[in-house]
Amino acid sequence: MLFRKPYFPALSWAVIILILTLLPPQALPKVPDWSLTSIHSLAHLFIFMTWAFLLLTGFFRAATSGKYNRIWVTFILAVSYGALIEVLQGLMRLGRQPDIVDIFFNTLGALLGIAAFFLVKKFFVKEPLRAAK
Repeated sequence: MLFRKPYFPALSWAVIILILTLLPPQALPKVPDWSLTSIHSLAHLFIFMTWAFLLLTGFFRAATSGKYNRIWVTFILAVSYGALIEVLQGLMRLGRQPDIVDIFFNTLGALLGIAAFFLVKKFFVKEPLRAAK
């Protein structure tokens, strides 16, 4: 079941992503114009890197199917979720605009999150990941 404890951090972060990316632009903090593109892109990269890391951690803690399946499912979910958010931004008429560059940085963030997971697992985790009880 998807709502088990191992998935709680990833599900919580997914809700935060949805709220932040669908808020009207007036509700977000103002950023200087000269840095809007880079900060905006880095924000997408960071939030999807974090989400992919949390999601993959949940898959490993839940001991779902094989290692490569977990990686692909994480990647496909992250890319699909990022694309869905961009579609919703276009459909909901809240002052947000869909942007292919956002999808690119979401995808890049997902890849970095997956890589970060394995780096952390290799260098900092001494025992196998297990489900929280």
